Amino acid sequence: MAASVRNASSGYGIVMTDFMNRFKRGLRARDGSSKGTPKPGEIWWVSMLDGIKDRPILVLDCQKGNVRFLKCTSQVGMERNRKLIEDYYEAGLEKATYVDPEVRVIARSELVKKMGSLSEYDRQKFNL
Repeated sequence: MAASVRNASSGYGIVMTDFMNRFKRGLRARDGSSKGTPKPGEIWWVSMLDGIKDRPILVLDCQKGNVRFLKCTSQVGMERNRKLIEDYYEAGLEKATYVDPEVRVIARSELVKKMGSLSEYDRQKFNL
């Protein structure tokens, strides 16, 4: 299976990505990690944000069933003034991740799984 993932030109990489996205969407039913109230500074996985893509978010706060958050992305986006999560691995992320400055709101029920929490350094950086 590892060889098929490395050989993206044959189409296996696309199939594997699709499989992983479907698997991540199903995590809510498989484990209890979506229970509890999200806290400021936590990174959570959201399925099909804006009906487009599964992605992590940075929680700012959670009140009355709604979560205020910042969208996470691997794209630098200098024109959008995105900030880098320096200790991304500690936050449960697999690669360098940037945070979009636009504050957004989503229903608590849309969160799939807690991935991790920001380091103390990153909490200070994002004023959390």
